[in-house]
Amino acid sequence: MPGRAGLALVLALSSAPPSPAPTPSPAPTPSATARLEYCSLLRKCGLSAPRECTEDLTRGVPGVDYDAERCQTARELGQRGLDPADPASFRLFRFLGERYQVVYRLEGGLAISVARLNYLLDDLPLAAALLTHFQNTRYEAEYLDGPTRRRFKARRGDNLDGEATRVAGDPVGRDLVYFGRGSSKIGPWRMRGLGLVQVRYAADPTGKGLRYDVRVVAAPINAVVNLMMKTGLFRRIVLGHIREILDDVAEAGGKLEKEGPGPLGRWSAEEREKIAVLLRLP
Repeated sequence: MPGRAGLALVLALSSAPPSPAPTPSPAPTPSATARLEYCSLLRKCGLSAPRECTEDLTRGVPGVDYDAERCQTARELGQRGLDPADPASFRLFRFLGERYQVVYRLEGGLAISVARLNYLLDDLPLAAALLTHFQNTRYEAEYLDGPTRRRFKARRGDNLDGEATRVAGDPVGRDLVYFGRGSSKIGPWRMRGLGLVQVRYAADPTGKGLRYDVRVVAAPINAVVNLMMKTGLFRRIVLGHIREILDDVAEAGGKLEKEGPGPLGRWSAEEREKIAVLLRLP
């Protein structure tokens, strides 16, 4: 689902302690198609594969060209410490190996410092509260894994919601990768499914603000949806949604700098203290 790029910017940490995990139910056995997509990606892209990936399961998915572009994300994740052969990685690498794939990329600049964006990404409850307060758009989010703060659910208004996990990176490294499931309204379409988002950013060489590079990977369910998602109109709508959320972050930061946090009653004592720290950053 391509509209989830903004989730990485609006996460929130649950204020409640994590609930006891329910007794896990047995994982469903992957279909033959799923195993073919997973095993073929690993073998064709030169990644480690489990013993279950037999020769028949690594013959390649019809219609898929395992070139540098198709293998790029899987190889990068492997280099960053994700073991493709780990059963926990099956869903992610199978997703990257599905027959149809669409990639959206957006590059640009934001009028916010790297230090402040790092702070907001590392204190996501505050980021969500500031965005809601200054942008008149409801941002909601909650971490689902307690102090680990890698798995979350989030919502922006009525057109974006989902659950995702940060599978690689952190704000300090300025290179984060999220993978999850959600839904978004893209023009007249309501899209649901899995998606992967990579967010990279660095200080602008001019010394003003930062430059960002957002890459979104989606896996259309069939040839018709694949064709639709590759049209110029659909691509413009998707990138417009991403740009709106990134602009919200920069605009909220500018309003906070100019106007301050507003009435004290709007914020808790802890939030006021965090806002003060944020405003002291360059």
